[in-house]
Amino acid sequence: MHVQTLKLLPFRCHAHWQVALVPASPVVGLVGPNGAGKTAVLEALALLAPGRGLSGGDLQAHAPHGQRQWGTFITMADGTTVGQTYKAGLRTVQLDGTTQPVETLATLGSVVVLTPQTDFLFVGPPEQRRRWLDDAATALQPGHAGLVQRYRQHRQARLKILAQGIMHGDWLEAEERLAAEAGVRLVQGRLAYLAALEPLLVGLSLKLQGGALEIMSAADPVVALQGKFERTRELDVRLGRTHAGPNTLDVAGELLPENQSGPRAGGIALHHTSSGQHKRALLLWLQAHVRMVTAKRKQAPLVLIDEFAAHLDATRREHLLQDLISLGCQVWLADVELPDLAGLQRITLSPIPIAGTE
Repeated sequence: MHVQTLKLLPFRCHAHWQVALVPASPVVGLVGPNGAGKTAVLEALALLAPGRGLSGGDLQAHAPHGQRQWGTFITMADGTTVGQTYKAGLRTVQLDGTTQPVETLATLGSVVVLTPQTDFLFVGPPEQRRRWLDDAATALQPGHAGLVQRYRQHRQARLKILAQGIMHGDWLEAEERLAAEAGVRLVQGRLAYLAALEPLLVGLSLKLQGGALEIMSAADPVVALQGKFERTRELDVRLGRTHAGPNTLDVAGELLPENQSGPRAGGIALHHTSSGQHKRALLLWLQAHVRMVTAKRKQAPLVLIDEFAAHLDATRREHLLQDLISLGCQVWLADVELPDLAGLQRITLSPIPIAGTE
């Protein structure tokens, strides 16, 4: 999954910005001072996946200050064009000039992201880990993105019905049934991803945990999850959130001694790792994930790394890049400075004036 051209018009701090790459550039380096818009470029590339981009925030946040719309236009190395616009709260995707559902982006390939925010992934809120896992699972199964959206929609619709004081009825039961169907498939997708990843993990173990997993051992998991929804109606309406289902699960794991795979004694729980150990765990996952996706989909993912120097020392950075390039990845790096790297196309960005200044 290689990008050939990128145009932003407008997007975040860029009123208009475009670049055409040297064909088959394996490493693209965005270099410039703070405020030059390097991360904004990575944000636009991250939207090649169905989710909400690098930061995972509101899509409106990608619009420049004072505006309510944004646009990106990308040409892939195989000639595919991907246009995206956001206006009046609606994200529109066009592939080769034809409007498509956002979830269709997952069929293009996959995007892997490493940012300073992911340095706190395993010690932050469970919601961040669920989003991370679902993005990763979508790389293996493009339809997973649609399941995430459907489960969220039906879960929210159920909560709106409950908020109206409706505690029984066909409408409520239908939303619970639909949420249960999407929810069970969502859990199955997460488990399938972790099972496929496990043989490639070296020095790291990952697992899905939480009480909602018990539904998967039921004779009919959909009926079991729907029953959980029914039994928690009063609690959910009182607290305004759903207390059953895949939205309650979490990702846990252990960092293991070098060259050891699988859960064994002596590992360090990821939420107890030091900053350096946490970064090592993320990189072990990244390399295993890229290998798995490349093997399963016969296409290497696009890799985006913000503040590249913050993640690794020089030797490990070079080793990581060589590994990713050998697998066929195109890697986009962003930092204030970047060393000379093999295959690097360096793009220098200048500071962007604040609106109203010269």
